[in-house]
Amino acid sequence: MRRTLLSIATLLAMLAVTFVVPASGQEGRGGAPAAQGGRGGAPALPPGPIPRRADGKPDLSGVWLGSGGSLTHSALIEDHAGGFGIQAGPSLIIDPPDGIIPYQPWALQERDRRKDDANGYEDQAAHCERYSIGRLHQFAQEIIYSGNNIVMNVFRESTRVIPMDRRQHLPEGIRLWLGDSLGRWEGDTLVIDSTNFNDHTRMALGGDFFGPDAHLVERYTMVDANTINWTMTLSNPKVFTRPWTIRSAAPMTRQRVPGDDRYDREDGCHEGNVDLIHLKNVYDQTRGIATQPH
Repeated sequence: MRRTLLSIATLLAMLAVTFVVPASGQEGRGGAPAAQGGRGGAPALPPGPIPRRADGKPDLSGVWLGSGGSLTHSALIEDHAGGFGIQAGPSLIIDPPDGIIPYQPWALQERDRRKDDANGYEDQAAHCERYSIGRLHQFAQEIIYSGNNIVMNVFRESTRVIPMDRRQHLPEGIRLWLGDSLGRWEGDTLVIDSTNFNDHTRMALGGDFFGPDAHLVERYTMVDANTINWTMTLSNPKVFTRPWTIRSAAPMTRQRVPGDDRYDREDGCHEGNVDLIHLKNVYDQTRGIATQPH
């Protein structure tokens, strides 16, 4: 466990360089999210009626954050203790009720292998590469509309374009970092159905993954003018024994106000990234490969 925490702590230090989050409320006891402030510790914006577009559907435009205001769940999705710079946090999993990812035996073994300190270099976050959909919920994201498409600019340099008119996924041979996502409305809930993933992404620094053949279904339910409830159900019989569902650490709350530029910062991920050399050296040492100086 200590080796795992050390590896994750190193990656967290790197991640914190570009993780822009205002101070806000923390999760309640037992994992229940507490009221979340939206602007650097200010009270959350008032509820208000759901804004709607010309077609009567909820208007999701704006910048939203569902992290709970911290990096609590960037390391581990399941319930975990704190230590070595990692903040303790309850499980994000709401189904199954035990809060444990229902891995197939081989997949659990692989996840635990990735947790090992010696293998931290394999995580794409160390290389400032793309994040998976399962990892993006911890970052602020801007939602805008482009014709009949919904565009999500996530503040980890990832942009998702969600077509609302297309009903068929891309051919199976096309594999993407963020998958192929199709959108539809179920009442006031935006449902995003995603498939066609590559096999490079991870859901968290702790090594959790869902595999290239996963089927992910996200639900963005607008409950008032400034609050969205987000969940994601993951299915892949090759990796999991059953489908399972997570939520964001806290309800997504509206963040941006006119003139607020806290989310328009340059990404400094690559500048002075000496942690990557450290992780590479640890990785190489366990494999009998010569290391490089810092």
